[in-house]
Order: sequence, then structure tokens, then C-alpha cells
Amino acid sequence: MLAGKRKKGTNLEDVQEMNRSLVIRLMRKRSVCSRAELTQASGLNQSTITNIVNELISWGVIVETGVIEGKKGRRSIGIKLNGDSVKVIGIRLTRKSISVTLYDLEGTEHNKKKIPINTGDGSDIALNKMKYLVAELINGNPTGSVVAIGLAAPGPLFRNEGRIALMTFFPGWDKINIQEELMQEFGLPVYIEHDANAGALAHWWFGQPHLDHGVMIYVAAGQGVGAGIVVDGTIFRGSLGMAGEIGHMSIDYNGPLCECGHRGCLELYCSTSTLLNGLGKEHTSLQSVWKSMEEGDPATVEAVRQAAWFLGFGIVNLINTFNPSRIVIGDELSSAGTLLKDTVSELIERQVLPDISKKMTLELAEGEQDLILLGSAILAIDHILEHPSKFLLPAGM
Repeated sequence: MLAGKRKKGTNLEDVQEMNRSLVIRLMRKRSVCSRAELTQASGLNQSTITNIVNELISWGVIVETGVIEGKKGRRSIGIKLNGDSVKVIGIRLTRKSISVTLYDLEGTEHNKKKIPINTGDGSDIALNKMKYLVAELINGNPTGSVVAIGLAAPGPLFRNEGRIALMTFFPGWDKINIQEELMQEFGLPVYIEHDANAGALAHWWFGQPHLDHGVMIYVAAGQGVGAGIVVDGTIFRGSLGMAGEIGHMSIDYNGPLCECGHRGCLELYCSTSTLLNGLGKEHTSLQSVWKSMEEGDPATVEAVRQAAWFLGFGIVNLINTFNPSRIVIGDELSSAGTLLKDTVSELIERQVLPDISKKMTLELAEGEQDLILLGSAILAIDHILEHPSKFLLPAGM
């Protein structure tokens, strides 16, 4: 086969692997199910499902749970994923902290460590801290071997090269290939993704309502600003893996100069870094900002409203470009709650054609769980589910 050419044919082994992947993905969406349910949901015949399930049971990937009630009172043996069969490490890198968490195959969190970092220490020291945290979790894992690592990082990110092109407010990361560094350190496959894409992937997997089709955009409004674009369950990444980098979309060509060399970049107006800088020394943390906002301090309320207003302009551009059915605002700025949502909604109503705006929903990511961190793990889990025999087949079988 010529170099660079992708095969077009499908071997029997490929079909078997695709069927295994399908069954595991269907089971991931169900806590407990029956073989009959899998037959109906997959479109595969009963004997194929029986063979795959028996195979995965022998691998330790599926376990039987006992008798369950089915439709019309029929009783059958329940089966579920054995989440502890393997583990993955999820990492989230931000400009101020590193979070590292151990997850099982179902996306359940088992152990988590988080430490602060700062620009003064430099990117090399921060990377060493990241490696130390990963090693701690791997060495302290009591069950199920760790088979992969997922990493969510700020952008612009050259995903296909495994490195950050630019991290504003924290120089030096562009000189480091994080993916290669972690692979060499731990001998595991490492998958790197833009943080907004990771958040989008997590919301698509676990957000409600779950849809299999459509266009959803997850806007990560935090220390930077980015957008994860999901089309029919697949992240749209662009040719270099940099699609959705709206933080460097200009909303004022005469605006302030950004570190990327552009003027008037969106994140200079609505990131939480900009919000804190604008409020001055009286607010040293976002927690104090939200408390002051809730107490009705006029200056704080106006600063948050202005950040939401600018973010709304970026979202209007996203709507006109991608025509999504859902937009979800997540990460740190989503804690502004109703003030954020109402301000953005009002701007969308004014700036977007009514026939478009009325057919899409705007929502805030809910819950205390860090969706971007969870998404970093899902990135690794998704590769495992795509190639189950590579990751889940026990040694010697």
C-alpha cells in the first residue's frame, strides 16, 4: 500500500472490531441491559451479539448482574460494563492550575489531584509537576491497569502535532511537545485536545437531553475563550486541529493588541482573566466576584454584564457560521449564571434572524463537575472504545 494512502476495503477482523466497539458504546449508555436489548439497538443478529458478549465477558470487560425484568414481564440475565477493568488518566492544563484525575471506563472519577501553577515558575517546571501528579495516580491505582492518558489544554493548539501554539499570559508552552513528553515518561498512548473540544465531548456524552444528531457548540469561557463544535457526535477540528479558536476572533480591528499579533481578540474582552484584571485589586478571585455580584454591587454587576455582552458577540458569529441547534456556555464564566445567560440571550435576539434564533437553545453547563477535565478522560476512553481489542484484550489471550 502506498504511503499516505488509506485502505478502502474492510477485513473480517475490522468488522469484528467495529461490532465490538458498537456493543460497548451501546452498553456505555445503559447502566444494565440484556442481550436482547443490544440485539434490537445494534441491528446485529442474536448470535453475533451472543458471541461478542461472551467474548467481552471472558476479557473481563462485561459482567453479568443477575436476572432483570424485560418488556412484557420477560426475565433475562442483565449485563453491564465492568468499569474497573481498565482506567485512564485525564489531565486539564490551565494558565493557573493542573488537574489530574483517574477515571474508569464509564467516566466515573476515582481519584483527583490539583495544584496551582504560575507564570514565574515557567512551563518546564509546570510540566514536571504534571508528570509527578500522573505518576502518583498511576502508582496509587488499586484496580484495573491504566492504559491511556487524555489531556485538555488551552489553545491555539496544534492537536495533530501534540503541542500548544500559544498560551496567552503563560509563555513557553509552545516550545514543549506535551504529548511526546508524557508518552516517553509513561509509555502509554497520550491523546491531546483543545479544552473547549474536551468540554464539548463531555457535554455530548453526559449532557441532557442526549442527542445522536445535530450541531452543538460548547463555549468554554474561562481564562481564555474557545468553542468546541460537535457535529452528529463528532468533534469538528479543522485541518490542523485548531477549529473553534474563537478567543482570537477579532471583534474590533482597532482594539488592543493580543499576544497572537491580532487586534481586538474576543478573549481580551470577556475572559475571566480580563474580568479580574478590570476589577482591580479588590477582587483577587472569581469567588469574590460572584459573591459581590450576588450582593448587587453595581460595579461588579456591570463588569460581568459587559463581559457577557462581548461574549454574546462571539456567539452571534458562531450562530451565523455553524447554525447550531444548541449552544452551551461552560467553564468559569458560566458561574455568572442568570446575568450571563440573559445578557447573551438578549444580544442573540437582537443580532440573529428570528427564524434562526427561535430554532436553537442557549444553556449554561450545570453541575460542579469540571466538564473539560472529564472530557480529557473521555478523549482517551473514546479511543479505547474505537479499538477495544487493542486496549481491553488481556495479555496472553
